[in-house]
This record gives sequence, C-alpha cells and structure tokens, in this order.
Amino acid sequence: MNDPATLPAAPAGAGRDTRRSLFSRLARREPLAIDGLPASLASLGAGQVHVVYASASPARDALFWQTAAAALTGPATVLSTRDGASLAATLRDHGVDLDKNGSTHAWANVCALRPLPDRDGAQVLIEALNALAEQCAAPESQFFIEGAEAFFNWQDPAALAAQGAQLAGWCAQHRYGVLIVAAPPGLGDDQEHPELAAFQARFAGAAQLHQVQGQYHWEVAFWRAGDAVHGSQSVPLRFSAADHRLTVSGGTFETEIGEAGLLAPDEGRVIVSRDAMLHERVLPQAWQIVDNNESAVAAARTSVAATVILDFSVNRDLETLAEQVHTLRLQCGEALKIIVREDAVAMRYESLMLNLGANRVIARQTPLAQVEAIVESLQGQVYSRPMPADYRAALAAVVHGEESGYVGAAHFVELVRAAVERSRVIQLPSVLIRLALMPEVAHVDALKACHLRRAGDIVTASGDSLYVFFFACRMSDADAVCQRVFQRPLAELFQGEERYGDGRSITETLDTLGEEIETTPPPDYSGWLAINEGQPAAPAAVSVQANGQTVPPAAASAIAPGSATAATIETAVPEPAVPDNIAPINGDLLPALDAAARTDNAKPRAAPQRAPLPLKA
Repeated sequence: MNDPATLPAAPAGAGRDTRRSLFSRLARREPLAIDGLPASLASLGAGQVHVVYASASPARDALFWQTAAAALTGPATVLSTRDGASLAATLRDHGVDLDKNGSTHAWANVCALRPLPDRDGAQVLIEALNALAEQCAAPESQFFIEGAEAFFNWQDPAALAAQGAQLAGWCAQHRYGVLIVAAPPGLGDDQEHPELAAFQARFAGAAQLHQVQGQYHWEVAFWRAGDAVHGSQSVPLRFSAADHRLTVSGGTFETEIGEAGLLAPDEGRVIVSRDAMLHERVLPQAWQIVDNNESAVAAARTSVAATVILDFSVNRDLETLAEQVHTLRLQCGEALKIIVREDAVAMRYESLMLNLGANRVIARQTPLAQVEAIVESLQGQVYSRPMPADYRAALAAVVHGEESGYVGAAHFVELVRAAVERSRVIQLPSVLIRLALMPEVAHVDALKACHLRRAGDIVTASGDSLYVFFFACRMSDADAVCQRVFQRPLAELFQGEERYGDGRSITETLDTLGEEIETTPPPDYSGWLAINEGQPAAPAAVSVQANGQTVPPAAASAIAPGSATAATIETAVPEPAVPDNIAPINGDLLPALDAAARTDNAKPRAAPQRAPLPLKA
C-alpha cells in the first residue's frame, strides 16, 4: 500500500474529493430485490431519494430486508426503527448474521434509529445521516431506511413538502442515495392523497407495494433511470417457492407449477380446527391442528394466503361462525383460504358463509382424501366476491320465523314476501312450488301428506293448488326435498307443478296468489289439521296419469320417466290428457303445468270433485 505521507500535497478538500471519486467508481449499488423487475424500475442512484409506500406485510419485509441484506455485502447503511435485537434477528432470517466476522462489508453499517420527542422528525433523520456520513458511511453509498413514516409530519401538507425537499437537498448535496420505506396514515384507503405528490416532488422515484385482489403489485408512480423517467406502471408480484424472494409474476410455468410462485410465503400453511376433524384417524403431518374455531382464528390472524378450516356442527352457533369468517376475511385479505366443514349436520346457509368470506363449504360425510384435494385446489386462488361491511346485515337475511308447516294463505303470502326481501342482501336461494291437485284429491288429504319440519319451510292451500315454500333451498335440491316431505307419492296427489327460484318470479306469483285470495278466500285448515294431527292421509284408490298411461296409484310412482307401457285398469275413468310438449321438471317428479291451465282450474278445492270411483278405501 502506498504511504500517504509520500504522496504529493493536494489542495484543501482534495483528499475528500479523491476518496469520493474513488468510491463512486468502485461502489456496487444493489438494485431492489425483485427478481425479473426491469432494471429501469429497480435501480437506485447516488444523490437521489426513492420512496416506497408499503404497509407492514410479508412483501414489505421481503423487499426491504432482502435488498438490505444484498447491499450489506458492499458499502451500505441500514437504518430501522426496530430495536437492536429485532433488527439483528431479522437480518439473520435473511442470511446476514451480524455476530459472525466477515458477514458484512467493512464499510457496511446497521443502526437502530428512533425519532426524538419535541423535535422535527426530518431534522433528526438528517442529523443522523450527517453523523453517519462523517463517521462511518462510505462516500456516495446507499442508505436504506425502514419505518421512515415516524420521521415525517403527515398531518401538515406544507410541512411534509418542506421535509421532503430538505431530504432531497441533503442527498443531492452530499451525493448519498436514500431509499425510504414508509407506511403513511391512510395508505390503502382508496382516497386521493395530494400531500404525497408534494412530498415526493423532488425525489427520483416513488412506488407503492400493495395487494390488489389478493396479489401484491409493484405500482410505480414515477422512477428515474439515468436520463429517463418511467411512470404509471403496475407489475404483479409473487414469492419464490424456494427462498420467498419477490419475483415478477409471469402467470405461466414451463416444467412445474412451483415456478409460478406463491401469493405469500405462508400459502402452504393449513390451520385446522380439531373439531372439524374429530372423526378422522390420521391427518396430514404438515397441517397445524388447533383446539377449536377460536384458536384457528387466533392462529390465522396475521396470515396472508394460508388455509383455515373451521368446523360447523350441531352445537356450533351460526352467528359466531359468521362473525369469525367475516373477521378473518377483513383482517387477512383476499388471498386467505377459508373452508367451513360440516360435521353431522348440513349447513342450510351455505351462501351466507360464501358471501361473508368463505371460499368453500365442505358437505358432511366428505372423505378426508377429498378434503385434501379441495385444499389443494384452492392454492393460488383469491376471494373475489363483494362483502357486506357488517356481517349482521347478511345474517339478518337468513333469519326466519319459527313458523313451519301449514299457515293460512294470506299469512303465507306475507311470510314468503318478507323472506324473499330479506334474502336479497346475499341472494340467498329459495324455492316456491305450486302443486296442482288431482281433481279427486282434497286440500286436507294433500296437507296431511306434507310434513314440513324445518323452520321457515311453509305450505298453504288455495284454489286448486298447494303452495310450498322451501327457505334457503336451491332449485336443484327441490326434487329431493319434495320427496322427503311428502309421505305419499307426488303422482297420487298432484297433476303438475310450477317452480319459481328467483326473487322476481316468486314475487309475481305471490301477487297472483294474493289476488286469488281476495277474490275467493280459501278455508283455513289450521284447526282441522291440529285435531287430525298424526292420522295418516287416506290413500286414493283411483287411477292417475303417468307419461300418458292410466295406471293404479301404487304403480305410478314406480314408472320411470320415458316408460312407454304400463298396466291399465279397465274401470278407471280417463284423466284429462297431459300435453305431450310438457316435460317433467328436473326429470322424474311431476310434469310442468300449462300456464293457461292456472286460470281455467283455479277454483276452491276444499272438498274433492265427484268421481265415479270411491275416494276412500
């Protein structure tokens, strides 16, 4: 090494300038740690300030600390508002162990920095930068500052603009680069923040790291690269499956799906309520099993893209579960996967859970292998439904009265109309079915055969029909429900049906029914049914129509759709023909009614019509 004493004398200040020039040529300035990001959007420069707005998140930690860890292999200074122990532990997690000699460059520095009370935060920050520059920071090196929001006055736009200009002036004067990562108040509230434009007016770059529908994006307002300035760009990001570095999302992969990356580092984590797996003997070892739903919610509180499996059983309170699902979704964002698994009871309000934030509701008796397949199928997906601000509003949509079974016709119209109106909030499906009675079947016989037990499921009789309302029921499930609630084959009782599954058609049908009730009020069978409760409905011994053939009632229900032949009773009186162009609804129950037949036969059916055959055995 040359002896400085033998060097020619230099003018005052030339030594500092020579050292600055030497470091300027030799210093290696690390770009931002986002793999695949164009150099024009990742470069940092001497004498420049770049700001990244980012709330606390795995993406913010990956960006800042992986960039800082790479920079510490050269002349760089890292400042953070964390305490010393936390700062050292975080660097250790990113591959830099400060306790080991040689883990950082000789001109690298790591410092904890806090604002001082009753002092201007920006002034305190610049004083700290000055002290570091004079004592240990390499000339024209880079400063990385985490938690910089603590040093600026975000409430006073004028003061904030002055602080930004002051910092930019210091960097330009002393030729140091500064990258600040900050989370100002109101970040991510979808409102305009003109104060930020004034704050960053003299900076070389400004960008925001935030989630858009569950995926992190690098949103560039402007970024200077040499003499060019790039602006208004949005780059989707993912995490590398190997080391959880941020990487630009390409959307495709060549050899394996892992190349596409993860939505968050915790995407492979599965948190399971033990109550949801009580009947399983062996569970995947990687799953995290916790005691109950409450523990699962607590464990997932800081998760981003993990999977949470909650239990719904006969002892589980629906309102509590609704609050848990809604809270998790609001706290953790769209990338979290929420699964509700039924246990020993079918969830009536699947659409409620889905509207409050659940990704899937797994039906009871679903085998564990299929549950694992569902968990795997949700990886990489995000929740995209609009959510109610208050879960109670959605819960009110599924609140039903205690009525079940038969109600008077006028009351039936009121109850169904109210239920449909409430359910509009979350588009809860319900079904209204009009069942046209056979000419020889009375209201009371059909009502005695209808056993409704679920609260909210009601039936009434008017004119020549029964009207059945299944609350929180899909149209595709109506067949199975009808077969379950009627104790006699439907073909013995009814000649056809009309189904209504959307709010508009149900409301129009209720309007028509209301007009019919006003014109010809039907009898109220509440008292009669109460007296005759438990007595079986008398079977009809008359012939019925099935696919155009006259058959005995016992055989009618056994005739498969499309059957061309059946036994014929010679003494039976032929029934009115069913039009050939009317097909059974959903395949195998009753034919659809001709719309014109409603006005032709809409007459009271308190007693059966006359028939040449006896109606009772």
